[in-house]
Amino acid sequence: MKHHIGPYRIYILALLFLLITAEIIWSWKKEKGSYEVKETFTNLAIFAGFQLSKYLFAGYQLTILGFFDHLSPLQLPRNGWSFLLTFITADFIYYWFHRISHNWKPLWAFHLIHHSGMHINLTSSYRLNWFSAIISPLFFIPVALLGMPINFIAISYTLNLAYQFLLHTEVVDKLGVIEKVLNTPSSHRVHHGSNPIYIDKNFGGVFIIWDRLFGTYQPETEKVNYGLTTGFLSYNPFKLVMQGFIDWFKPDNSPRLKDNSTPVLEASPEE
Repeated sequence: MKHHIGPYRIYILALLFLLITAEIIWSWKKEKGSYEVKETFTNLAIFAGFQLSKYLFAGYQLTILGFFDHLSPLQLPRNGWSFLLTFITADFIYYWFHRISHNWKPLWAFHLIHHSGMHINLTSSYRLNWFSAIISPLFFIPVALLGMPINFIAISYTLNLAYQFLLHTEVVDKLGVIEKVLNTPSSHRVHHGSNPIYIDKNFGGVFIIWDRLFGTYQPETEKVNYGLTTGFLSYNPFKLVMQGFIDWFKPDNSPRLKDNSTPVLEASPEE
């Protein structure tokens, strides 16, 4: 659900670059090891491909939502209250989209790449499948049928993903009472953990209340081990994009994040 941000795009990209640079400096000074050179360049390559895919699939996405928007007997007014309702509804939909993506093999095929990084940092936030735009609008059809404006849906989803960019970091510690309502870096580090207690936890986008309501919340209680439970996969962005689909059609196609026993694939970090 691509939203045109016109001339401000260059300023947003510049801000992202500054934030990433600041995090790299922090990691270096604190000796945190949040960045690994090959993995960082892989993340940037995946990011570039994802940006291209947004242009390729934008028309398809808007067509899907537009079709169901015309079918809706409702049309909410375009005001602040309607936007707030759309934003909260879109976040609720995102929670279920994300949760199902971890538990249904066809959707895990798209999502595997996001959990394949062995480190968490701001560049890992855009470790996204280039073909995810094919399925994401399908989950937002109910929002369009409820009469919420398409541009409100697109903006809400864009803001949701933008907020999540800030969650992929070790710079920010726990945030006290905020942890009870909003998704935070601490909560999202848990989501990326391959520790047994962290698997399939904290699916929220902006709000963590959905996880608390539906029993998928887990606070950060032990050091997080990042990546798939099967370990390192690859530095090749094309392999990372396609590996989920390859696994899907294998006879033994259990989702990689679920397999805590025998690795499906053994690979060296030197690959």
